[in-house]
This record gives sequence, C-alpha cells and structure tokens, in this order.
Amino acid sequence: MSNQCILRLATYNIWNNGEQDKRERQILQEIHVTEADVIGLQEVTNVFYENVLVKDKMYPYSCFYPYTSENEGLAILSKFPICEEHFLNGNEKHNYSNALNIMVTVNDIKISITNVHLPWDSVKKQEEQIVAIDSFIHAQQNMDFYVLLGDFNGNMNSSVNRYLLGNQTINGHESNLYWNDLQSGYCVRKGIALTPTLDFINNPRWAGKETISVPMVADRIYIMESWDDVDMNEFSIFGTEKYMDIEMTASDHYGIVVELEFAK
Repeated sequence: MSNQCILRLATYNIWNNGEQDKRERQILQEIHVTEADVIGLQEVTNVFYENVLVKDKMYPYSCFYPYTSENEGLAILSKFPICEEHFLNGNEKHNYSNALNIMVTVNDIKISITNVHLPWDSVKKQEEQIVAIDSFIHAQQNMDFYVLLGDFNGNMNSSVNRYLLGNQTINGHESNLYWNDLQSGYCVRKGIALTPTLDFINNPRWAGKETISVPMVADRIYIMESWDDVDMNEFSIFGTEKYMDIEMTASDHYGIVVELEFAK
C-alpha cells in the first residue's frame, strides 16, 4: 500500500515598502485564510519576522534568512518540522541566488520546497540564478517530490519560465527533469484565463501610477515532473481584498495557494 499525504502550499510577496508593520493585521489575515501547511514569503523584514511571524501561533516551525546588507529576505512558515534548510544567497557555489530550500517529511514522504525571489532589475541575473537554483534542487538526494515557488519577477513568456518548462536552454543548461506550472495546469482544465499576481490595473498600490505595464503572473508554484503520483485538489488566488482601513490590499502582489495530494 502506497504512502499518501495532502499538503497545502502557498507563496506570497508581502511587500517591503518600509511600512510593513502598518499592514501587519492584513498580512496575517491573508496568510491565515490560506490554511496552508507550508508558505513561502518574500520581502520579509527582520523586524516583521521576529515581532510578528515568529509570535504567530499558527505556524510552530519557521526559518528566515536576510540577504547580505539588506533588511529583508526570505521566510518559510510550516506546520511540519523542518528537517533541513539551505540558504543559497550566502553561497558562491550557488551564485548567491535568492532562494531558501527546506525539506519536510509527511507520512514518510520527503518533499523539497524551494522559495525564490528572483531579481527584478536584470534578466541576466534571473537566468543565472534560476540555473543555479535548479541545479541545486536536481542535485538533492532521496527526495520524493520537489516544489518550487515564489516571486519570479517575470511573465509566462520569460526565459525563466520557458527554461523550467523545458522549452529552452539558458547558457547551455537545461532543466531536466522539467517542471509543471500549477496555475497553467489548473486554468487549462477549467477553461479560464490566468490570473495576474502583479496586477497593475486592479491592485490599489498601483492606482494612477501604472498605465502602461501589462499585469503578469509573476508569482508561481511549480512541481517537478515525477514518476510518482501528484494530484491538484485545489488552486486559488488570495490577497485581492481591499481593506478599507488602509485603502489597500495587504500587499502589492497577490498570493497563490494550492492543495496537492502526493502518493508514492
């Protein structure tokens, strides 16, 4: 009889605008409403992690690493013990990539989860980092499943997305085994359009400031191709609510949550 587990996974860029503390209640509400078992967060400040996320009782396990010489970094919150953690940003071997990897075990199923926040200001850096991140993940041993999530700072036609899907190489490198983008898979089956997570039209953060940029699916969740079974039970976008007391959504990005069923 095979082992099985159901895991809810989410990603959310919580926007470091210097006033993260003023959106504390709204950010926590959005995190809680996902009911995620594991959530990767980007643009987390040291203060917000220590004063808010660590003290939040919903997630007994977490890790946070700030970028060098910056007051923000990557965090992962988990309802399951974190067996291993690796911060690639501090390692030259991994091209100082903006990525945080953990491993959790659920019902004897080992799952590697990598949270990324690719640079917004350079496609060259994005390509260099995604190759390093992907190579790190592919070199991991004894994992049953691999999840890649975060803010990729590019649209669905980006070289990063095409590389992960196996549609192009980057500097002679390819990702193989390839990855599946979960929003794409969900929307094709439902016959609906993709929902932008960096929404320059409807998100109040951009009101009156962006009249040219095209909304994009910058935040994504991928799962690596596997010989074992993975089913997607649920997919949804969160963080779209405008809170009247701050006249904003909780962040300038929307988040993504999925429920996956793993079996091996």
